[in-house]
Amino acid sequence: MKLLLSTLFAMGRGTFACTLLTAFTCLTSAHAQTQPGQEKTVSPYPFRYEPISLVPSTSSTGALNTASMFIAEQLERNLSPEMRSRALVVTDFVALNTLNETSQLGRLLAQNLMHEMQLRNWSVTDITFRKNILIEASGEFSLSRDVKQLKPPVQTGSIITGTYVNTTEGLILNVRMIQVISGAVVSTAQVKLPADRLISHLLDGPPRPPTMTVLNLTN
Repeated sequence: MKLLLSTLFAMGRGTFACTLLTAFTCLTSAHAQTQPGQEKTVSPYPFRYEPISLVPSTSSTGALNTASMFIAEQLERNLSPEMRSRALVVTDFVALNTLNETSQLGRLLAQNLMHEMQLRNWSVTDITFRKNILIEASGEFSLSRDVKQLKPPVQTGSIITGTYVNTTEGLILNVRMIQVISGAVVSTAQVKLPADRLISHLLDGPPRPPTMTVLNLTN
């Protein structure tokens, strides 16, 4: 025992550390090996989730753009590469409570997602493109929301849509990509935007008419 300790101290710190590391590695490998008759544990997830790295922004508009990039990165995580070649349509984000009302924020988020997906080599189609360019004294216009003025729809492979809920702590966005033929949700994303003046401004729409009370005349 004395001889063994003397030999280790004489080897030096570097060699001693390497010896301990080698011994630890051997022990770890021995425990990692599957013993006879023992089942090998397999992870239920065949892929490894890597965190998405984004540069934080100090401005409200920058935070909105960063959120759009974060949504696009999430949507691409579990999609097959062949889906990029199919026509992709991005629709306006809508309020969760109604599903048929949007705002400047909902329209802006859709525009941002069109930009982000096109940068990632998706075949993005703009369904507001006019079949004829409108030329007036005020300018030339190629986009419209009049169904009669739009080009015939192309065969769409998938649609990106989203909902938002405004809370006291911020705006919660839930985004999903839906396959048109089957209606299956093929990818999802989620992000929260801070409650600030920009978000409040984009959410505020034109004033609504006052709500009238409906009287129950059957009683």
